Amino acid sequence: TIFVTQIFCYHWTSPLKDTIAPLLEGYQIGLEIGDTSTACWCLITRIHYLFCVGRSLDCIQKELEASIRVMTLLNHDDVKLNTITLLATVKKLRGIDANAGDKILDSLLATAAHNGDFLLSSYVNLMKLEVF
Repeated sequence: TIFVTQIFCYHWTSPLKDTIAPLLEGYQIGLEIGDTSTACWCLITRIHYLFCVGRSLDCIQKELEASIRVMTLLNHDDVKLNTITLLATVKKLRGIDANAGDKILDSLLATAAHNGDFLLSSYVNLMKLEVF
């Protein structure tokens, strides 16, 4: 419920930064009750919002790297692919490993095309438009 209300309702009526703490709470509650899928979506959405509200790229990179480890442990590759896309974008913006970032995004586009994953494909293309 926290995930749905925060991403579909509250950010339209209150500042985006006000949804960051509830999404962290949704992540923690999801882990406590065993709903790891929603927990991971709360986590990555929270990090996206940190990006959108202007948190430092260094801080976001650290959060992304930590969340990738969590998603690997929880075996949520679908959310992890979205996280890797944002991490490659953040690294490109910071001037870190820019060429590798391009290769990662191209690889993710190939994976999305192979699997027919239009959501991942659109997300990778969105990040490419935003940064490149």
